Amino acid sequence: MMDHLMPLICSPWLYVIVFVAVTVDGFFPIVPSETVVISLGALSATGSPHLLSLMAVVVAGGVAGDRVSCVLGRKAGSRMSSGKLAAARQRAERALRRYGAVTILVGRFLPYGRTATGMMSGSVRMPVGRFSLYSALASLGWAIYVIGLGRLGGMAFSHSPLLGTACGLLIGMTLAAVCALVEKRWTAARRRRTTVPASRPVPASLR
Repeated sequence: MMDHLMPLICSPWLYVIVFVAVTVDGFFPIVPSETVVISLGALSATGSPHLLSLMAVVVAGGVAGDRVSCVLGRKAGSRMSSGKLAAARQRAERALRRYGAVTILVGRFLPYGRTATGMMSGSVRMPVGRFSLYSALASLGWAIYVIGLGRLGGMAFSHSPLLGTACGLLIGMTLAAVCALVEKRWTAARRRRTTVPASRPVPASLR
């Protein structure tokens, strides 16, 4: 199996595919880019793909996808002029002004957080230069994290690249499943808090 994959792994087209996958995942999160990058990180322990080249492409794809997401958010933000959407936009603007860098950096590691923070930054019209800086830092941190996970798995199975790749896939799918479970429980807990009626004050005569 590895013999059939080696032409692609050693081809420059691999980096194009990774760039496209990571970019698209920024505004249309159906491509499991984490699993792809972790698997390639595991294979990089064999020397191909080249580690630094892979990291550069992942960072570039992260910045490009964030930019598209931000542009989409800018277009959508103009429609949030009244009602609940306008209130949500104002809250997002306050959060970004207060925790701008942290919001974007942390959002990169949360399920759908990358898309949400990118569009939110666009909707509140965060300055392009500031957003680009935060996006580059977040992309670099994410690339080091996911490639590092795969690299550890690849080094552990350096005697068998196929097992290393399988380990990378397993780590990526496990990470995605854990993040999805955490997100689901966090959302359910938040809904429970919002549906619990506020306790009524006790009349002074009964105190």
